[in-house]
Amino acid sequence: MQHIDPAVWEACKAGDKGAYAAIYRLYYPRLYNYGYKLTDNVVLIEDSIQEIFVRFWINREQLNAIREFRSYLFVSFRHCLLRLLSQHRQQQGDLPDEEQYVFALEMSAEQQRLAKEEEHEQLRTLRSAMDHLTPRQREAIFFRFYENMDYDEIAAILQISVKATYKLMARAIEVLRSAYHTMPLVPALMTLATLATALGSLQLSMAIMDTGIIYKC
Repeated sequence: MQHIDPAVWEACKAGDKGAYAAIYRLYYPRLYNYGYKLTDNVVLIEDSIQEIFVRFWINREQLNAIREFRSYLFVSFRHCLLRLLSQHRQQQGDLPDEEQYVFALEMSAEQQRLAKEEEHEQLRTLRSAMDHLTPRQREAIFFRFYENMDYDEIAAILQISVKATYKLMARAIEVLRSAYHTMPLVPALMTLATLATALGSLQLSMAIMDTGIIYKC
């Protein structure tokens, strides 16, 4: 996964628009990918990205570190998108509670295609287990295993304590792990490489397969 070059970060803070554009190009697809798991309304996703990057440019000098910026970006984007979604639903006469949003952490069609035919039933079982995770659990997994964020960063984005984040992650992994270990012929068919291909994350695959990753509770 790409990261911001410290020199580019400092140049952006100093007002270099080229450096700002480079950061935008780096994070746009990551934010879009995250946003599309919250909604398929691409207009609201793009509007949210534009809004938070304008806000970032205005407040760029107040951010002291790249890591702080990453958390700031995802927190701002999440708040902005959920706000726009709420406004959109009000306009449509639909008023669901904010916590009822759907976070679609699922295996893509391309990732499933890469798996062997005899493994499809196992993959469908695992996907079903993912569907039974709560939206917050799926978000936590996304940030931990797909964005490689630390627990304090995830806690800040989800607005919960670090301890609660550990518990949230542990419960989510246990659900996936239970589904994995109840699959027939798992040792013969679902190798680490295959599982990593299916999930798109080697770290998540290792956690599900009990390969030594420990989560505090």
